[in-house]
Amino acid sequence: MNSTYDIPIQSLIFYVFLFIIPVMIFKYLKIRKVKSLIISIARMVFQLSMVGVYLGYIFHLNNIFINIGWIVLMIFVANISILDQSGLSIRKLSYYTIPAYFITVVVVLASFLIIFSTDTIFSARYLIPLGGMVLGNLLRSNIVGLDRFFSELRKRENEYIQYISLGAQRSEAVIPFLREAYKAAMAPQIAGLAIMGLVALPGMMTGQILGGSSPMLAIKYQIMIMTAIFVTTSVSVLLALIFSMNSAFDSFGRFRKDIFKDHRERRKKHD
Repeated sequence: MNSTYDIPIQSLIFYVFLFIIPVMIFKYLKIRKVKSLIISIARMVFQLSMVGVYLGYIFHLNNIFINIGWIVLMIFVANISILDQSGLSIRKLSYYTIPAYFITVVVVLASFLIIFSTDTIFSARYLIPLGGMVLGNLLRSNIVGLDRFFSELRKRENEYIQYISLGAQRSEAVIPFLREAYKAAMAPQIAGLAIMGLVALPGMMTGQILGGSSPMLAIKYQIMIMTAIFVTTSVSVLLALIFSMNSAFDSFGRFRKDIFKDHRERRKKHD
């Protein structure tokens, strides 16, 4: 098989300028996200460039403690992004959500031992890309799950209070909200599985084929990573919802509004 084509840096720079198209669409539709989009593009280019340089050193050193440390850093960054995009307080909920993601990482590493040896899975070449793909795919589902659960509790608080007043335990009263949030979080993952290989050629498979691997080898790796992503997403969303509930209610079972980022702003306006 041929080696992967090396994209000239000047060609890549010209290609990135295609972002002008969505920027112009945003401006035409008067969507006030142009600044955020430009900042996100700049961060994406800078962060990927730095990671490319840094991973070169990590792959060269291939130290198990450095490899695990990188995964731990990715967990903390993912947690901040999930809570921020969900509109929840990072300070108040991180104590509960971070353990959910750590447990998820342990689950996925344990599952990889079914296929790989210990030396293989803890090597930088395998651990960091596989861990990054799993954590990256957890983001969307966890954002949807947490956002749906807590926003629905805030909007339908009277319904929750009614359950409590009828004698339901807190765990029983939140089940309808948890079920709805979990279903919403997992729906895109289920849809993604259904179209895999027909509508969408997955990124890992495409990358391996471009890298010179045979299509069948790429397919085997893709089946493995899709299994890992779906299983760990289902675990992480459930654990994040269950664990974060501990911060959402006071000792009397009342729903706390201060877990939302906008609570302080709302209180200032009210005052």
